Amino acid sequence: MAHDPNQRSEKSARGGLEHRRNPRVGTDFPVDLHGSSIGVLPGRARDLGIGGMCIATASPFDFKSVHRVTLTLPSRRLEVDAEGRWQRSTPGDMVILTGVSFVDPHDDLVETLWDQVLEGAKQLARFLHARSDLSELDIEEAMGLAQVTRYREVARGQTIHREEVIETGEDSIFLVARGEVVLEARVRGARNVAFARLTPGRLFGGTPLLADLPPSETAIAAVDSRLLEIDRSAFEYLCSAKPWLAQRLSMAVSRAQAKRAREVLIRTRDAL
Repeated sequence: MAHDPNQRSEKSARGGLEHRRNPRVGTDFPVDLHGSSIGVLPGRARDLGIGGMCIATASPFDFKSVHRVTLTLPSRRLEVDAEGRWQRSTPGDMVILTGVSFVDPHDDLVETLWDQVLEGAKQLARFLHARSDLSELDIEEAMGLAQVTRYREVARGQTIHREEVIETGEDSIFLVARGEVVLEARVRGARNVAFARLTPGRLFGGTPLLADLPPSETAIAAVDSRLLEIDRSAFEYLCSAKPWLAQRLSMAVSRAQAKRAREVLIRTRDAL
């Protein structure tokens, strides 16, 4: 099931490189959006980069009216001129994601953003290297992967992706950062049976990205959970900019899926 990064189209590669020429890292802190038609709207950071960020809000809004964001970091508050770039909802997710780019940040601000991104990447890289299905990555590779992640918060009972269904936002590669995810499969077309419970550090999903096939299972949050997400655009960026890392990630996902399939087969054999 390993994916060949070289099979990605030239158009996708160009788009990924253009979209992600600056590193980003999954993060979570309060953000206020300021806009002419929205006043001040609270949100939460999902990822942060040198050139912009992704923000989650409870409802959609006129993102083109955004002209400034306030970042409440652990050590200080930052006021950054910004402009809204895109907005989307994710199937099954109860928030709206909005992308903003920073406008002409001064040198001191860029330095602060760099420090924040690199510190967040270091923390994630340590977690990936020491406590996850990606532990075979070296520190440099884990740092590179950490810089294309995004956090996704999922509530207990929320479906992350569905068996035999491919939808935008449900085709990502996920890693459990906090909480627990249950994998279920439909048996004889009648009922769903849980066959795996995934704890922090475990990989799942990504079948549509790696094999152009729908998921063979349904993933549901067993408790309120936080996921690290590598979405389609991030994966396409890796395929074009760091193909060796995309290949390593593909192999790790395939290995995790193969191990779960082997465990199911062993349990089935022992039950016969």
